[in-house]
Amino acid sequence: MLYDLRKNADSLVNEMLDTTVGLPSGIAALDEKLLGFSPGELIIIAGRPGMGKSSLARDIALAIGKNSTVVFYSLEMNNSEVGQLLLSNLAKIDYYTTKRGNITDNIKSRLDESSRQLSTYSILINDDTCLTPALIQRELAEIIKTESISCVIIDYLQLMSIKGHSKRVEEVTQISRELLGLAKTFYIPIIAMSQLNRQLEYRESTRPRLSDLRESGSLEQDANKVLLIHRPSYYDLKINPDATDTGEAEIIIAKNRKGPCGVVPCAWIAEYMSFM
Repeated sequence: MLYDLRKNADSLVNEMLDTTVGLPSGIAALDEKLLGFSPGELIIIAGRPGMGKSSLARDIALAIGKNSTVVFYSLEMNNSEVGQLLLSNLAKIDYYTTKRGNITDNIKSRLDESSRQLSTYSILINDDTCLTPALIQRELAEIIKTESISCVIIDYLQLMSIKGHSKRVEEVTQISRELLGLAKTFYIPIIAMSQLNRQLEYRESTRPRLSDLRESGSLEQDANKVLLIHRPSYYDLKINPDATDTGEAEIIIAKNRKGPCGVVPCAWIAEYMSFM
């Protein structure tokens, strides 16, 4: 559809002066730089395995789902597992300790209270492992018949597939373009977790950069925002199992089409797998 600037110049002023920000990540310093996640944007959040991509995805789902509807596509974990991890995050308890049977009265009380709290959040989870952009489009079209959707989160992009491609690079390129198209069509932010290339682990500095996005340069091109997760202690522990996880973490804003890039220091809370 053509957009005639002659007829819309005045409305652009009002839009420029509108200080409304996008949806929150749950990390205030990050939201300040990004101005939140805005409608029509494709946001890529990337990291190597073990960096906490899924954890950050759940953090964001809780931050947004508290006040508006999030559709969460989980291609690695089933619905129940995602729900339990969201619950342990809200309760601020150690998920693995609890699953091992170390349940005190305090933990049970916190879980019960967090369960009541979680029941007020609007988070819809789909654990279909054969996910495609076309399936997402059909499902979103059905959901919006009964309720408003504010955001889609996909965990994670490289587990999606589209038939008919002999090369993986071409397949990921099409997925990326179609996800951007869905963000614009439904006028919502689509936040997709992504893997980074293994090669960064063999560099002198393991801090990731934009060129480390795996399998397709189109991710770098199509995304409005690209966030890279870095936890230095993760690599220290790989070298020395007796090292201490300091909890130090960085979210690197490697691309921000409408604002500044930079590094946002934050904390990784290993006990309940959450960034703060």
